[in-house]
Amino acid sequence: MKVGVCLYRMLLNAPDVQDLVRGRYYPERAPEGAETPFIVYSVVSNQPSDSKNGAPVDEAQVEVFSVDATYADTNKLADLVRDALDRQSESQTIDGETVTVESVQYTNEVTEVDTDKNLFVAVQDYTFRILR
Repeated sequence: MKVGVCLYRMLLNAPDVQDLVRGRYYPERAPEGAETPFIVYSVVSNQPSDSKNGAPVDEAQVEVFSVDATYADTNKLADLVRDALDRQSESQTIDGETVTVESVQYTNEVTEVDTDKNLFVAVQDYTFRILR
């Protein structure tokens, strides 16, 4: 799914996020015992439509989970993720096709505790508009 690839690349190219996460980005779920901090991302829904000029546009709902061992560190990472994604736009080449992230909108956030693994998780919701 191109939305997931775009999201992954945007986070990978955010120096402040990369300095903390060091490549630990996982689609859908992290491996058991993954070193913290890490990020998990999930495309919750993807609704295609046409724009005024007939170009296909996907509007995708995405969740980003920032995970770390402390509440403060988790929220610091979540803030960096928001800085990297919210109100951003860019074009990327994926499998020889130009894909344009027209906009990213931050829509919600909640911080949870995984008591079984003693981890804090900031869950952020975003809406991606992708021109294809």
